[in-house]
Amino acid sequence: MKVLLDENITQKSIPVLEKYGHDVIHVLDRYSAGESDETVFQLALNERRVLITLNGKDFIIFIPPVADLPLHYGLIWLRGFQVTKKSYEKVMDIIGSFLEIEGDSVKNTYYAMKKNNDSYDIVKRFPVTKFRMVSDPCKS
Repeated sequence: MKVLLDENITQKSIPVLEKYGHDVIHVLDRYSAGESDETVFQLALNERRVLITLNGKDFIIFIPPVADLPLHYGLIWLRGFQVTKKSYEKVMDIIGSFLEIEGDSVKNTYYAMKKNNDSYDIVKRFPVTKFRMVSDPCKS
């Protein structure tokens, strides 16, 4: 999986994700600090990378359901917590494993990662999957 780490994610996360076989770059590998969100998002699109960020609110405006974009490669928003020197490795291990399992199914999808006591949950936020019960036509 190709991954782009936003500026607010420590570069120390790169080897953690790489051990899961991911091709990882950091925004600061390509741009100076303070590059616009639009430019960062365009880099993710151009290189077909899932974007990992702490500032998801700045990026969800570029993707469905807010924007009419036919294809993006996924967004993981680390929401409601800070990635610290102590926690980054655990957080990136969870993401690395998640991306290894999910693979290309993260395309056109946005996830929120939230702290849940001493662990973390990755929750699919868009698209929302709806289940529909269909009555059995053979029963009357």
